[in-house]
Amino acid sequence: MRLNEWLFKKLSTGKEPERKAIGYLEGWISIIGNIGLFVFKLISGIYLNSISLIADAFHSLSDVLTSGIVILGFKLGDKPPDEKHPFGHGRIEQIATIFIAFILFIVAYDLAKSSIIRIIKPQKVEFNLYVFIVLIISSLFKEWMARFSIFLGERIDSLALTADAWHHRSDAVATILVALGLLTTKLGSYRVDGIVGIIVSILIGWVGVDITKSSSSFLIGQMPDKKLIDLIKRVTSSIPGVLSCHEIFVHDYQNKKVITLHIEVEEDLSAKEAHEIASKVQSSLKREIENALVIVHIDPTERKE
Repeated sequence: MRLNEWLFKKLSTGKEPERKAIGYLEGWISIIGNIGLFVFKLISGIYLNSISLIADAFHSLSDVLTSGIVILGFKLGDKPPDEKHPFGHGRIEQIATIFIAFILFIVAYDLAKSSIIRIIKPQKVEFNLYVFIVLIISSLFKEWMARFSIFLGERIDSLALTADAWHHRSDAVATILVALGLLTTKLGSYRVDGIVGIIVSILIGWVGVDITKSSSSFLIGQMPDKKLIDLIKRVTSSIPGVLSCHEIFVHDYQNKKVITLHIEVEEDLSAKEAHEIASKVQSSLKREIENALVIVHIDPTERKE
């Protein structure tokens, strides 16, 4: 984690980057990393005359597509509001997440299929120490890419980056399984990697389902996080003149939140005084919640003694 924080600070300009910049950062690091792995595996595969390594090299190259979807999702999601989309296009990011989850389903299916074949028809593969070392290095690098993507995803609460992280992790696990297959072959066992592969494919498939459910729930319009509601209540209640607040609604557009709420004020206040209180509530919430559009309704009520 310290490495991720250090790298993030080095790649940032000193101030906290905006959401799109962090999404781009993850996408481009993933693209550059996968291209680097492609070159590393391809050269190693040609030098060692390993067909499996050459095939795995082109698999790493194909992973650039997923990271491209991440960048496209953040790019389109950052488009400004227009006549048909007055609150912007931020939810496109969730659509991109569903696309990545679909890729995870394909990966899980392909891994499960390969694992079952390995169990039914175990293949005897000659152990090669150099190939084994290359596979381990590749897997560790992919796992780091996964952890960095999760680190960035947590900073901006992005399911798209989490989904891409799991795609990296699935590749890391698949590569480890190939290495495990080489090792167990040397030890005289040919089915261990297949059994482990099935377990991992189920895990990846489950992650895909979980990500799809979360993204779909967001697009449908899920309840806001309890911490956010508590923050709104705490900030609103701290404004002098606010007796209480209720009917809090949050419409999340990923890069913008539309918040509506009702505040109770003393009924004998003038319209100007009540409006000033509402304005203070709006200003305070906008300071606390980034990119928030706040609408406050005033409910005059009798103070309860």
